[in-house]
Amino acid sequence: MNIESSDLILTLGVEKMSSRNGTRKKAERNEGARDQARLPLSSRPQAQEAAQSSKTLFQLRTELHRLQQRDREWKMMFQMLSHDLKEPLLTLEGFSQLLEGSEGLNRDQKRFVKVVREAVGSLHQLIESMQSISKLYQESDQQTHVSILEILHSVESTLAEQLKRTRGQIQLPNEDLVVRGDPIRLYQVFLNLIANSLKYHKKNVDPVINIRFVRGRDNHRISISDNGVGIHRKDLERIFVPFTRLEGVDTEGVGLGLSIVKRIAESMGGQITVKSQQNQGTRFTLVIPREKE
Repeated sequence: MNIESSDLILTLGVEKMSSRNGTRKKAERNEGARDQARLPLSSRPQAQEAAQSSKTLFQLRTELHRLQQRDREWKMMFQMLSHDLKEPLLTLEGFSQLLEGSEGLNRDQKRFVKVVREAVGSLHQLIESMQSISKLYQESDQQTHVSILEILHSVESTLAEQLKRTRGQIQLPNEDLVVRGDPIRLYQVFLNLIANSLKYHKKNVDPVINIRFVRGRDNHRISISDNGVGIHRKDLERIFVPFTRLEGVDTEGVGLGLSIVKRIAESMGGQITVKSQQNQGTRFTLVIPREKE
């Protein structure tokens, strides 16, 4: 046998072995596919993904339950705390009234009693405001169609004394705007905003409050503009934070009015924005989603 014949036989042998190896690998792949098909569902990738999703959903439900339980405990604790705070305040208020009405007090003693009564009144106001905020985290069950003009007329009547004292004016739109919401909460919004406009008016300048409605396809915008003292730029971002008091402004209250307004707006799916310049006035804009027909 010559060299060429040997090479030819060797080449044929190698090709035959390669062909057998390829056939074997193909058979193994087919057998692997059949084995995969025979595996139970829980071992397949889709089933693993479903199991992971189920685990994640269970964890989310557990976390939601934990947060709901904490929220209930927090509300119960707050109610107990409010009650426990009110009781000694009522006692203190009663005795301070007796002292104030008694005879024989000198000027300084009367002044001290007055300070105590004012402090008690401030604490009462603080507790009531905090209770109002806690209630805003509960879903309102008073959803109905509300006339904004009727709400504004009610606010105007409530603030009649302040309007008279400051010689203020409220300019209302000619056409009404009807939205779906809680009338009591909407009343709180406009009472706070308009009362603030009267409170922060310029000296020797009659306050003028202009209210306008803008109807949109997706939402309604209600703007409340005034010609008051305005708000400093550095204070604009924090005026909605609870217990915020503006520097250089001496007014009554505990600084919760605008935080209540913000919370109510958000509970309706809307928002409240503000634009202001010092000595140029302020404009608050309440955005309320339009009811889908």
